[in-house]
Amino acid sequence: MFSNRKTFSILAVLALFGVTALRAQAPAATAPAPAAAAVPDLPALQAAALAVEAKLPTPAIQPQTYFDLSPVQRDRWRKFLPQTLLKLTRRERVEIVVIGDAILDGVQPPAGTDPVLKSFAGVFASKLAAQFYYTGGVRVIRPGGKLRSKDSMVMGPEILIQPVRTSSITSAASALATVGFQGQPDVVLLAQGLEDGLAGVSSADVVAAFRSLLDTARGKRLEVIVAGPIPQVTDPEEASLALTRGPASVLREACAKANVLFSDLGDLSRLIEIPDGAKGADQIFPALVQEYQSLLNLLPAAGVTTPTTGMHAEMGRILFQDVMQGAPAVPWQLSAAKATLAGEGRLTLEFDLANTRREPLAVTVLPLVPAGLKPQDTNPEINLAPGARQIIKVDYSITDTRALPLTDGEMRLPVLVISGKQSRIEGITVPLQPFSITWNARAAFNQETEFSPELEVENSTGASLSAAWEASWAGKPQEGKIALDASGSEVLKLALPLPTEGKPLRQVLPLKLALSSGGVKQTFDRNIEITRNMGLKEAVTLSAADGQDSAVTLRADADSMKLFLTLDLTGVSLADDSSGKAFELLLNLDARSYGERLTPGATAALRITGKAADGVALVDPIAPWAFGSGYAAVFEPKEIHAALSSSAGGGRRLTITLPKSYLYRHEWALGNGNSQLGLNVRFTGGGRDYFLTRSRRQGDDAESLSVLELTDKPTLRWTVRVE
Repeated sequence: MFSNRKTFSILAVLALFGVTALRAQAPAATAPAPAAAAVPDLPALQAAALAVEAKLPTPAIQPQTYFDLSPVQRDRWRKFLPQTLLKLTRRERVEIVVIGDAILDGVQPPAGTDPVLKSFAGVFASKLAAQFYYTGGVRVIRPGGKLRSKDSMVMGPEILIQPVRTSSITSAASALATVGFQGQPDVVLLAQGLEDGLAGVSSADVVAAFRSLLDTARGKRLEVIVAGPIPQVTDPEEASLALTRGPASVLREACAKANVLFSDLGDLSRLIEIPDGAKGADQIFPALVQEYQSLLNLLPAAGVTTPTTGMHAEMGRILFQDVMQGAPAVPWQLSAAKATLAGEGRLTLEFDLANTRREPLAVTVLPLVPAGLKPQDTNPEINLAPGARQIIKVDYSITDTRALPLTDGEMRLPVLVISGKQSRIEGITVPLQPFSITWNARAAFNQETEFSPELEVENSTGASLSAAWEASWAGKPQEGKIALDASGSEVLKLALPLPTEGKPLRQVLPLKLALSSGGVKQTFDRNIEITRNMGLKEAVTLSAADGQDSAVTLRADADSMKLFLTLDLTGVSLADDSSGKAFELLLNLDARSYGERLTPGATAALRITGKAADGVALVDPIAPWAFGSGYAAVFEPKEIHAALSSSAGGGRRLTITLPKSYLYRHEWALGNGNSQLGLNVRFTGGGRDYFLTRSRRQGDDAESLSVLELTDKPTLRWTVRVE
């Protein structure tokens, strides 16, 4: 395309030629020889050029979007993704590692096409390629992949996408450090929180896992984008919509502190519109739920709803918009929130709701139902004058004191705000007043006679506070008093005595804890799971998930070359299901060295399935970090032997053999009680579920495991875990 200046110059030359030609065609005069012709002056040339240009058709100019960043957009890129911006503007290859959970599922692509291309990550990458590359596109890199990895075979620079699937943010750092680093990534796109929200993972665990992922990425000078989880919407909708909003708010706050770009893929204001005609909360909420459900794959049996292909496209658009310019504003704003204990079993939330527009605003405010709380009846319909604000008050009854925050002392209360066609779930994060309790020790290994949870009482009143506390554990009461300065804190002198006998191997004991101050008393209950360290050659009974009696036992043996695990399936009647499988075993092993195993980390479950008939069982592909953080190897499933057999008396037995060479970071000192493996076994068969240990932590969390000592004389030590 020529610029106007070039066009003007060309037309001027054409006009000069035109004037010269006209003069050449003029008839000769009879007068004496004329004087030399005068050169046309500039005004004449300009006039002639304009006359010629006026006769030309107006060209259809296509707006050029390549590299066309506004100053605001460029500043945003320079703030969050400066290295990636430089590579894109140079039209160089960019590789994105996508670490996600079930949010990656749900796409139904054309036959033979990799579903990642149609996922939100693929849509986002495609929009980036269209923005910065003249030609090129997006390619999925997947080891052993046989599907079509590109939408178009046009040559040019590419954005590469490497998907890495993990069920929890706990294992995100390990997944990145192993599978993610196999290529040459530039950006990490973290899309976690969906399955963590459903599992009730604590905010402290989410923050710790995010920091670990961030440290791993920045250690390789990689840039990070975080995509928040989508809400769920199953019956009851007012509760399911709240499930993932906790991790979403935690990740948003952590990103703000770390200067990392956060995009909320569950922002309803950009996913759906409230249909016309819905009036009042009793009509608006069902209409909103119906609109949102149309974007989801509703699979209640699977325990999770995933985005449809169409919703993935919308999520990719949201992510691209947030990277380019940030989320658009809504016509309301929440501020000045506080959550106050209002007596035993009651909680009050207050916050300011402001109208940020110059016209009146009709707002519907619906508090969602977080775990352990039940909102009381409120007036949801609010009318605000232009620029006006109003204090909103929501009363909750505390239905389960175990749901009160004991990891960071803050309440996370989601509120659904609707105005016109827009809606958004606002995550309100506030300290609990007048006091809160934080568990500084939530998991501990090798505890002998007692466990100190290091319960810290925090004063959030801004003034001095005196409080009395009382606790009851295993039938033994304790009590005490504390005096706190303004915004001060103190750790309670509380020690929980552990059993002096080793049976049963696993127990769940409730801790009753009450705190009283200024006429306000509140109970903070918790269940605490304790499991005794098991040893070699010891048969221990697995617990049944239904709470009924179990005769399924687990025994571990080891020699200098191998680890053997034997499950006696007494009372389990195996039968093949429609897929030809009769059982599933999930085995988690933390095979780090002793000192490392006492620190946070992640494993990945070995999945073993088989038929009801005797024979070899199938071992699924094994993650490189399967045996603990720091492992990074290619493990051949065929080297792990699993087989189902029957005895002459009709008993069934599942045996698993693992080579010691796969556990290469472990000291493997047989006969030593401090040579330990983190261990959990979860078995499903005969219509029932069995487990060695179970807590609210994700199964891949190393702190969710019990302990196997590599000796046949195990010590009387315990793993203690707060649920």
